[in-house]
Amino acid sequence: MRLSPLLLRLRPVLLVALLILAALRPLQAGQSSQYFSGPGGMSVYLLENHANPMVEMRLLSRGGAAHDPPGKAGLAAISAWMFNEGSTELTSSAFHERLDFHGIHLGATANVETLQVNLTTRTEHLDEALARLADLIFRPRMEEKDWQRAVLEQKASIIKAREQPQTQASLRMYQLLFPDHPYGSPLSGTIEGLSNITLEDVRERHVAMMHAPHLILAVAGAISRAQLESLLRQHLAALDPTPSPLAAIPPVAWPPQQQSSSSSRQEHIEFAVPQTTLMLATLGISRHDPDYYPFYVLNQILGGAGLSSRLNREIREKRGLTYGVYSRFSPLSQPGAFIVVMKTKNASSNEALQLLRQELQKMADSGVSAEELQEAIEYLTGSFPLHLDGLGKLAATWATIGYFQLGEDYLQRWPERIRQVTEADILRVAKRILDLSQFYTVTVGKAPS
Repeated sequence: MRLSPLLLRLRPVLLVALLILAALRPLQAGQSSQYFSGPGGMSVYLLENHANPMVEMRLLSRGGAAHDPPGKAGLAAISAWMFNEGSTELTSSAFHERLDFHGIHLGATANVETLQVNLTTRTEHLDEALARLADLIFRPRMEEKDWQRAVLEQKASIIKAREQPQTQASLRMYQLLFPDHPYGSPLSGTIEGLSNITLEDVRERHVAMMHAPHLILAVAGAISRAQLESLLRQHLAALDPTPSPLAAIPPVAWPPQQQSSSSSRQEHIEFAVPQTTLMLATLGISRHDPDYYPFYVLNQILGGAGLSSRLNREIREKRGLTYGVYSRFSPLSQPGAFIVVMKTKNASSNEALQLLRQELQKMADSGVSAEELQEAIEYLTGSFPLHLDGLGKLAATWATIGYFQLGEDYLQRWPERIRQVTEADILRVAKRILDLSQFYTVTVGKAPS
């Protein structure tokens, strides 16, 4: 059967609508998250969805890069690496062959504040999947040769990353923003820090991360609460019920140091590349800041997703100075960075930098128009379900909700809170955050002659 021209034109819209409906289905009546306390006091969020025989799990614990001890930057990254090496009961290759045989994905990564464990399995292999997770938690393989290889490869990765101008800019920017705070610790670590880490450090960190009261487990998929509770009792009953020895993230001191002039907040790193990377940054907000939603909308209008942002329109479309420019912010337990990034030809770097500052100042002075605000709200609320269109996304989102204690009604209320943002809210937040005297600037490239 041939479709009419009208239906052909509407087909992409209909497909998106179907995706949105599929994404919303887990949040409808009878499908909202179930919260309960697991073994040792771990926090568990379950989203039942029996559309497919799959289960996604995300486990978060304290122990990210912000918890790296002074002089040992990279401990979180190496700890995540060693977590993936398998258990004492099987060789590393045998452990991963067993996972592959059952179609199970299980691995860990280090974030700024947390260790994140990702587990994907078919429902029929849940028992095997939880058994292997228990192996990694209680019986991790911590061999000298694996640790030495991990350190060497991590150092090689750091050296390779330093060849990228944006990496150079980011490393220096975080040193400027957080010189005396754990957020300034590079996620991948440093060569010097990795050289100071011992295998015993990794063993101690692993134990410190696995204290149940600071573990968040989010589960999405074809599993009932009774089944999940039974599996957790069977495999994770030995979790330590005492609080984690890793302390909460300390407050951020701002400004980090007194500056004698605006020029002391601008640095250039000479790099033999045809384009200059421009990075402007200041302190943003925490995840619990009451201005989170106005700032979220502000960021979308200034340099967020899509091609309609002010920065994209003024610098890319009107003047052709870049292929891409964007802004982003990192709301963590404490205020994280707000960053604006773009690349341009070396010869146009000064012009582009001036334009970036002009747009920041314009928003701080005048805020946004009613039309801009409405367009941003429609985009954010319309695309919101697409962030939840898979079990993995749902599990990751609920792990974040649990870690930051955002409330079980967070997803239901998110669109409403975005719609409540006003022009006055954005102007207030713009004046608060977009103070150019509080921005640092780092450029990486070949300085114009």
